[in-house]
Amino acid sequence: MDTYASAFDSSRPAVALVGAGAMARALGLRLAEAGYPIQAVVSRSRGPAERLAQTLGAPLASDRLSDIPQVPLVVLAVPDDQIADLADTLTGAPRSWQGAVVLHLSGAQPAALLEPLRQEGARTLSFHPLQAVTADADARTLKGVAVGVEGEPPGVAAGIELAVGLGMRYLVVSAADKPRYHLAAAMASNFLVTLMGMVQEVLASIDIDRRSAMTLLEPLLRGTLANLTATSPEDALTGPVARGDLGTLRAHGLALRKDLPHLVPAYAALSLETVRLAVRAGTLPPDQAEDVLALMERMVTLPLPHVPTPGQPGGPRPPVPSRATG
Repeated sequence: MDTYASAFDSSRPAVALVGAGAMARALGLRLAEAGYPIQAVVSRSRGPAERLAQTLGAPLASDRLSDIPQVPLVVLAVPDDQIADLADTLTGAPRSWQGAVVLHLSGAQPAALLEPLRQEGARTLSFHPLQAVTADADARTLKGVAVGVEGEPPGVAAGIELAVGLGMRYLVVSAADKPRYHLAAAMASNFLVTLMGMVQEVLASIDIDRRSAMTLLEPLLRGTLANLTATSPEDALTGPVARGDLGTLRAHGLALRKDLPHLVPAYAALSLETVRLAVRAGTLPPDQAEDVLALMERMVTLPLPHVPTPGQPGGPRPPVPSRATG
């Protein structure tokens, strides 16, 4: 097994951030709290760079890539479709890249996008925090979370060293596996948000607003997550599909067709995957599984009643915003 010397001359090297969005803020705060001095924030727009620099205590804020200082660690916190062009542009910056560590934060794109900088002598890698981050992130947002590290061995070694220094867990991912790694992350985070949007829409149809809906559902969601964490999806699965309860499933289908027909395809698709899970778990015998699948097929193939889309007169109501209370 190859071994590599520390990627940095000190245990807490100085950092330059390129980008000033939500992930730049979250990682910048984590770096600063862990003792990594932030020397510069560079962004396309000077205003966001100045605000983030002030938050992080960085002495330099700029909208010019030529201002990136000669620091050992450069973080490219930019959208995926900008990484390759940015890496190419940075090769013309008035600084040396020899021995520097340069990383991007994309979960889907490989470290190979930074090849121009690697050719200049940098250790390059992708460093993807496995966390949903919003604009109000703080120093705790990334503490203890996992990070996907990918790249050539010297870059991966630097990424592991950085993850340990930040109090994060790490997972080494190959470039070939990265699309599936990111697919899993997107399904776990993004599709859960989509699912809750659908759930809130169903509850809005019986006059339960968003805040009330979350108050009702939070214990259920936390209990489900606790069961998943403690066991497995097969062991955590409950509900009418797992029981083969055709009567309840028909009632669901009729309610959707009557009041929320646009959700029928999503309900049926999720039910089909739930059948697969229940069969693997051994809770749903094959003959009952066939009955559930046949019901779902009928649900999506029978012509749906014409109902205006949400927001149109007579259409399903979107989730009702909660009223602010004084």
